[in-house]
Amino acid sequence: MGKTDISTDRKILNILIPVILENALMTCSTMILTAYIGRLSVFEINAYGITRRIYGIYYSVFKGLSVGTMIAVAKRFGQGDIKKCARLQQESYFLFVPLATLSAFLIFLYARVLLGSMTGEAGLLDTGTELLKNMVFFFPLLAVIHLNAAAFQANGNTRTPMVIAALGNLVNIVFGYMLIFGFRFIPALGINGAVISQNLSFVVMALAGAFLLYGKNGPFAQYEKNLLKLPLKEDVREMLSSGIPAALEDSFWQLANIVISAVILSYGQDYYAAYQVGLEGEGFCNMMSAGFMTAAMSLSSNAIGAQDEKSYNLSFQRLCYFCGIITLITMLFLTFFTRATLSLMTDKPELIAIAAGYMHVMIWSQYPQHRQKIEIGFIRTAGHTRTTMFTNLIGLWAVRVPLVVLFGSVLHLNIYAVWWVFNIDQWIRLLLSFFFYRRYDIADTVQRKRNYSLQEGCI
Repeated sequence: MGKTDISTDRKILNILIPVILENALMTCSTMILTAYIGRLSVFEINAYGITRRIYGIYYSVFKGLSVGTMIAVAKRFGQGDIKKCARLQQESYFLFVPLATLSAFLIFLYARVLLGSMTGEAGLLDTGTELLKNMVFFFPLLAVIHLNAAAFQANGNTRTPMVIAALGNLVNIVFGYMLIFGFRFIPALGINGAVISQNLSFVVMALAGAFLLYGKNGPFAQYEKNLLKLPLKEDVREMLSSGIPAALEDSFWQLANIVISAVILSYGQDYYAAYQVGLEGEGFCNMMSAGFMTAAMSLSSNAIGAQDEKSYNLSFQRLCYFCGIITLITMLFLTFFTRATLSLMTDKPELIAIAAGYMHVMIWSQYPQHRQKIEIGFIRTAGHTRTTMFTNLIGLWAVRVPLVVLFGSVLHLNIYAVWWVFNIDQWIRLLLSFFFYRRYDIADTVQRKRNYSLQEGCI
């Protein structure tokens, strides 16, 4: 291995490891909260579960929009234009935070209607609506959290978002326990306690991110007085051209999950509760691979901005190497540690049995689930943002959702048939990602952009 390979590996690991640790903290926090909630009734587990589906859509939209900010800012970091990075970041707040606030208000108004798309059971709807309304006005803070993280990640700094996540998750774990079960003078609030602790964690993470970004030693500290400058149309267009497809792409998954949740609920409340627990147990696998998308977009954007073709292609090769290692780890985890993990999250044997079946089937999704993130990251930064949206649209709405409805609601097959549909979807999306990566010659992106710049200079 040459010095260049070692340097590239160091860059990749400097991004991957903090993101993995950040997601490990988030996964552990979610698993601990799931363990808290898993001690409550199946009814409360499901009420909280259906509200999380709406939360998931909102989360995905603004996580996706922040991708546009990250790609645009990362290219400016690659060019060494820090002032332009700060300007783009400021514009993103003015653009997305008001939209986040409006969206939260609409969810509040139509909470029962949205939840009604998953279940018609009056008790679940009543409780779920109350929970959703109690959490929704803190949702706009998610946009701030994502945009703050995007600014750090654009320059390859994934350590700071990790610290912020650790702080927020600590708040969630500590206050979650005290508020759900009660502690000394604090009454036990049950499932409402989980909502309050989540809201507190949002406040902490949003404030911490803003302070570390614009505080005394923050990367944009000297530019905080530029907030009132009007945005440039070109910059807004650049952020939206990447952000909107990414937001829609992530939203396809969450919308599909609403349909899938309705199908799984038709098998009975135990199956849906077990599915929720299984998803959280599988969180370890998602945690391990979450950094690949961030690393792919950050490294490729920096290389494009610096017009460094060698770094661009080497980053892709080494990311694929690390992907193989992570895949092996997650497959071994699902093979040998499924039941031990699930037993930490619920004390109900019937839920553990169902959730274990789900997690064992998901062993076969690990490679496509991890690997496609690398291709998608490079395809996005090359400018083909609608392509990745199209890929996910096919996988989810032409494969996963129709087959789940067919097998679950029409043919009434065993729940394992539904689980296996998820594997089929993941492999089809990976094959599509491979196809488009080669179809658009993504590996030659830097060379094409350099040639275009030379032509522009001659003109």
